Amino acid sequence: MKKSGWQLVTVLVLIISVMLLVSGCGGGDKSKDDVKVGVILPLTGSEAMFGAMEKNSFEMAYDELKAAGKTTVGGKDIKLLFEDDQGKQDVAKSATEKLVNQDKAAMLSGGYSSACTNVIAGSAQTMNIPFLIVTGSADDITKKGWQWVFRGTAAPASKYTGALWGMLDNVVKPKNVALIYENTDFGSSSAKGFRSVCQQKGINIVFDQAYEAGAIDFKPMLANMRNANPDMIFAVSYVMDASMIVKQMKELDFNTKLLVGGGAGYTMPEFKDNAGSASEYVASTTLWVPSVTWPGASDYFNKYKQKYGKEPDYHGAQAYATMYIIADALKRATEFNNTGIQKSLKATDIMTIMGPIKFEDWEGYSNQNKPVTYVVQWQKGKLEVIWPEKVKSVNYVYPVPDWKERT
Repeated sequence: MKKSGWQLVTVLVLIISVMLLVSGCGGGDKSKDDVKVGVILPLTGSEAMFGAMEKNSFEMAYDELKAAGKTTVGGKDIKLLFEDDQGKQDVAKSATEKLVNQDKAAMLSGGYSSACTNVIAGSAQTMNIPFLIVTGSADDITKKGWQWVFRGTAAPASKYTGALWGMLDNVVKPKNVALIYENTDFGSSSAKGFRSVCQQKGINIVFDQAYEAGAIDFKPMLANMRNANPDMIFAVSYVMDASMIVKQMKELDFNTKLLVGGGAGYTMPEFKDNAGSASEYVASTTLWVPSVTWPGASDYFNKYKQKYGKEPDYHGAQAYATMYIIADALKRATEFNNTGIQKSLKATDIMTIMGPIKFEDWEGYSNQNKPVTYVVQWQKGKLEVIWPEKVKSVNYVYPVPDWKERT
């Protein structure tokens, strides 16, 4: 009896082992049927509002693609794996390595701040994994000849001002300008590009200063800038700094004919919310507005606002369009390994809500889409397109009224 009992136990153990083995190799492990896309964004920390908007937009686009049957490619499901970089470079590097080495992501996307994006891009290049940037815009990211790094919806920082120069040449015609910018990769790249064109056009920069991102008191810098008496200010700041700068300009009664932001914080709905009346007539360069004629742009804006109760800006549009680029590239890929996806991304030619996307080599950039830019201005609490004139939603206000003349 004892022998029979042990034989029965042995048989049961063998049966259970076989069942576990079968379930592990078969339908029980769905991950082997996935094409994993790692998305690295700042979901906590000081940049979380941008990361949340971009994550929401990724998921909106994914749900639309799934409903259309476009998230299954080659019999495999596209699976998004989100990682939080907290806006910190060391965390971004760790997230990249986790997604590639542990999670076995087939490609990477995301990248908000230029500093974190540069780290992710460098790691992706080292590990030979395709990385499609969403927002990180420092010029040098796509100027290093990295063939595993692609930037589609984001312009190089120095190219954000493309449309602005047309307005300056034809309307503002400044002789003296002031330049202030945060001391980040994005701020420095933007400032470098602005200086270069000013020099070409013979525009005198009478004030040029970097500041510590996240500063609280800008009044000493603003007071010195006022003494330089610029016709126009070009400022590169994220949202809280941007709000503080214009509020403190109002407090100092510092008047100038026009303040233009270099994208980033000056286009965010939170800029208007935090700056209040001081946001009125502030202009900015931008890569996207919901009124552009690219197919689906206004639909995305309205759907996002309805679902999340907030208005998205170009950062959200970048993420939404990027998800469509990813799905398109994976659909065309003949192999879901690194070289197969790299080859498919390189051949991208797609229309998105950010406009046409192609990855090209130009002016020293590699795998960089050529951007379309706009000048916008806050008028009556709305961000309106004022340049180019052929796509404007309202007429520009220039020169802007002095603070004491505003109602």
